[in-house]
Amino acid sequence: MKILVTGANGQVGSALTKALKEHEIVPLTRKDCDLTNLAQIHQVITQNQPELIINAAAYTKVDQAEEEKELAFQINCDAPRAISEKALEYDIPFIHFSTDYVFDGEKAGSYGENDLTNPINVYGQSKLAGEIAVKAGGGKYYIFRTSWVYSNTGDNFYLTIKNKCAKQIALKVVGDQFGVPTSSIFLAEQIKQLIPILSNNNIGTYNLVPDGISSWYEFAKAIIRKTNKKYMLKNLLKANSSDYLTNVSRPKNSRLNNEKIKRTFMLKFLDWDKELDKVINET
Repeated sequence: MKILVTGANGQVGSALTKALKEHEIVPLTRKDCDLTNLAQIHQVITQNQPELIINAAAYTKVDQAEEEKELAFQINCDAPRAISEKALEYDIPFIHFSTDYVFDGEKAGSYGENDLTNPINVYGQSKLAGEIAVKAGGGKYYIFRTSWVYSNTGDNFYLTIKNKCAKQIALKVVGDQFGVPTSSIFLAEQIKQLIPILSNNNIGTYNLVPDGISSWYEFAKAIIRKTNKKYMLKNLLKANSSDYLTNVSRPKNSRLNNEKIKRTFMLKFLDWDKELDKVINET
């Protein structure tokens, strides 16, 4: 199958190109296709004639999005709309990644796909707008909401903690925000399994995260425990969200319920802690 992957040099995109090697991959970076240029998006898709499009590109700078709202919406909303238009034209599946930040974090339990969305920052608003645009376009769309993405590349929480504890730096990590750490390896593995069974009967929105739940503090503790035996865990301190002055609100609870995707596609997931081992052992 010929698969066009946007954001091919990002965390998720690079994992996808690696996992889907048996397919003919058309990896697109920002140099290959500027997602703020809708005409170029249409042109690139027309030139390559893919059988599946995976949009792994996104504007993910949560704090900066407050100052760059127009750019965030161009990449997270306008670009997916343009891609979905071409996918509909060619009658091919379109996989699009979204985020836990479409929710406000006020729910006591985990969020299901049909729960009310209410993003509390520009990043979340732009991603929700992208979801709405993709759905409105119709076609064979698959929106996969995920959370707390990390990998061995790029700028992410896992690498930040790893690097800081290697220097024996005392760390304060928020302990009152809860979610599901999700590796790019996990996402790529699941997409690989899903591709052969995508059909008109399973189009829709799904939460794609491993099993389990964590706070940022517990995630940091697991990273340190598994990667740096010399680090003294007494130097890892638990903080509250209120300890940090920021103009950007973040959901305190962004746990995503993954039962729908497991039931629909007959999948079995490991706990996020086990998935962390795969990233640590990646070669």
